[in-house]
This record gives sequence, structure tokens and C-alpha cells, in this order.
Amino acid sequence: MADESVIEAAKSPYGPITFLVAVLHILVVEFATWLFMPYSIVFVLPVVLFYLAISALVMRAPGQLGQIGRGMFIGSLSGPLSLLIFGAVWAIANAIGPI
Repeated sequence: MADESVIEAAKSPYGPITFLVAVLHILVVEFATWLFMPYSIVFVLPVVLFYLAISALVMRAPGQLGQIGRGMFIGSLSGPLSLLIFGAVWAIANAIGPI
């Protein structure tokens, strides 16, 4: 790791920029998803899907722009995935019933 030059580290597909953008997007997407929880399928999901398409296009770019696109893509997946996990846990809890 220390033997790598700065140029080789910048050419990697992931880096600190990817992490920073992913964390910021997770914060924003999760806040919007849970803020509009009852209406998230109607309002948030179409916006997130459109944003995922944009981030997939940006992700194909080389260098730092590609790293930003990867962070956007990873961070944007957090909203739909959290809704899927919440829905599955909710269904299991309802199937079990009160303890």
C-alpha cells in the first residue's frame, strides 16, 4: 500500500472520494426515504431510480468523475434496500404475532 505511487492510487476505481460521496448520499437518501415513508414508493422511488441511472452513466467516466459516480450509485441503493429489509422484517414480525 505504501509502495504505490499517487498516480496508481488515483487510477483505482474506488477511493476516498467514492467513500465520501457514498456516505453523503446514504445520509440524504435515507433521510428522504424515511421522511416520506408512507409515500416513498410514489415519490422517492422514481427519483432514486432516475438518479441511479444518472449515477450509472457518471460511473463509466474515468478518474475522479468515475469515483464520484460509484459513490452516487452505492449511496443511492441505500433507500430501496432499507425499504426491502424493513418490509421483510415487518412481514416476519406480523407472521409471528405478539410474543
